[in-house]
Amino acid sequence: MEDSDLLQPTDDNDDNIPQDVESIFDNSDTLESFEDPNESRVIDPNDDADLVYWAAQFQISVVELKAAIVLNGNSLKAIKKYLSV
Repeated sequence: MEDSDLLQPTDDNDDNIPQDVESIFDNSDTLESFEDPNESRVIDPNDDADLVYWAAQFQISVVELKAAIVLNGNSLKAIKKYLSV
């Protein structure tokens, strides 16, 4: 068998795939949802408790969180993206 043969589709059905290989491809039980119910909320820059909470969640200072809000707006989704969380 040549390398180019490996890339060609076959007419074989999936019944020939060993059980242990099938389990590698079935990752439905390990995938997490991409939807975060908190992502639609906003961080209130005038609420000290909100700032302290989210700064702790992102492991940054309140000053750094305020700067992120100034640069990106106060949506949680935008802040997460900016901080690459």
